[in-house]
Amino acid sequence: MKKVSTLLLTGLLGTGMVFAGFSGTASLENTLVDLDNSTFGMKNNTEWDAEIELYSTTAEAVGEGDVYAEISATFSLTTSALDEETGSSDDAGYNESDNALVLEDVKLIADFDLKYANIVGDGWKLSISGVNGPVDYAADTIALDDDDDAYNYSVNGRTTAGLAVTVDELGTLSLGYEKGDFKALKDSDGYVSYETASLALSENLTAQASASVYLNNDALETDNNFEVAGSAKVDYVSADYSASVAADLGYDLENKFGMDALLSVAVAPLTIDAYYGTVNTNDDYDFDDTALTTDVEKLLNAKIVADLNDFDVPLTVTFTGLDLVNIQDLDVKAELAVNEALSAYVSGGYVLDTAVWSLGTGATYTTDVYTAAADVSYNKNKMLAASASIESTTLVDGATLKLAWADGDDLLHTTVYSSTAVAGTPQADLDLGSVTASCTIEF
Repeated sequence: MKKVSTLLLTGLLGTGMVFAGFSGTASLENTLVDLDNSTFGMKNNTEWDAEIELYSTTAEAVGEGDVYAEISATFSLTTSALDEETGSSDDAGYNESDNALVLEDVKLIADFDLKYANIVGDGWKLSISGVNGPVDYAADTIALDDDDDAYNYSVNGRTTAGLAVTVDELGTLSLGYEKGDFKALKDSDGYVSYETASLALSENLTAQASASVYLNNDALETDNNFEVAGSAKVDYVSADYSASVAADLGYDLENKFGMDALLSVAVAPLTIDAYYGTVNTNDDYDFDDTALTTDVEKLLNAKIVADLNDFDVPLTVTFTGLDLVNIQDLDVKAELAVNEALSAYVSGGYVLDTAVWSLGTGATYTTDVYTAAADVSYNKNKMLAASASIESTTLVDGATLKLAWADGDDLLHTTVYSSTAVAGTPQADLDLGSVTASCTIEF
């Protein structure tokens, strides 16, 4: 990357070709008391995000006749805010290798995107812009982490340069090879995949499947030089119920055999989901947010939801079973809408692997002026946790006022003491939490 003068940005802004998105918050947070450290204090926060499209254009060309060529591409110049502390971008599509200039705390990106380049006929098309990689039909929808990332087995998905042929009623066939050697075919690589079109098996039943094979015998590039994958999904939808099944299977020389499968059924008032997967290949999933362990190799999750609101009973009961192969983390939660303003829940959990049980309850009260919430839980290890908050977005127009007690995770001080530690010194910080008052204004 190169640092350049802000005069460049000023010049671009002067062209008038600007479409901007600019937002942020200003807040004052007052820690009335940190119960663990016996401290208090105020903190001013300012956060902002800006994305300005300086220039954008689309170029297209379409031929004529029964068989014709078509192409479409876009080019854009965009600025976006960098993180003040790290100097990095929150934009997942931005990499250090992109064509970008750093203007102090702002990045300037020149982006070219080839949307398609096809030869088109009646009911078919040939794409010359690359092959279609392996599909991924199944992913866990039960144990999502705080970022809504799912546990998900999928093949590596390496592809090569090539072409793809799509026939509307049959599907898409991809064929590629990046390099070949007639004198030493074993040093060549190749990729082939086929995904069917969505097949209507009956009025309510549809199915789709895919298969792919990747071969690369160039040991200098990778030792994992063979990969085969297959996926399938079936969906049934009617006025009374729906059901879907999806599965992905794969084999490569590094990870050997892997697969995952997802089952989902909805029959009022029940919704049933189940997921099974082998070694996780989704590095974005953070196990620290659940009871799951980081080294799990086989994962089975299940969830059953009974929503009785359709029968004029304001009650929803949810049963969840996480990691049923290894630790058997079971949980049941009943949520009751007492009236339009008040909702409450009770929950209970039991982990068979550790024989640890837990109980919890909480309530939320919502009015036109404020929302108040409180939660408390207790488990076999005598860990008592609680939180409470009251928040208003209407008391002061344009501002969010909040008073909260959070992070009270060990109110009975049951933290285990080490036999080698200094007497009276716990192994971990106390967990009484803190009480804060805040005011946040957004623009």
